[in-house]
Amino acid sequence: MHEQKQIKKGDAKMSILLEAPVRRINLSGKCGHSGPKTSAVLLISATITITIVLLMYAGISYTEGTMKAYSDCRDKIIGFEQNGIYQSEDQFKSALLYCDVR
Repeated sequence: MHEQKQIKKGDAKMSILLEAPVRRINLSGKCGHSGPKTSAVLLISATITITIVLLMYAGISYTEGTMKAYSDCRDKIIGFEQNGIYQSEDQFKSALLYCDVR
């Protein structure tokens, strides 16, 4: 059933739908899907944080080891150069390039 009403200002017509009341039986306020529990969120956050810290530690350790090996190689070659083992500057530069390749 529709009922037509006229509004005095502007002659606009408005339609109102009249419905019979619907009987609702035993409705509860619970949703079918509940959000994640606080403990699960905390566990996931802690796992992500620990993983990031471990990856950073591994990366720093690897980089530190690589830099130490490069520094040791350079120190040896510079020591050999100071002892006069290399005959020319080209031999010395090629020896330094060896450290860069490693």
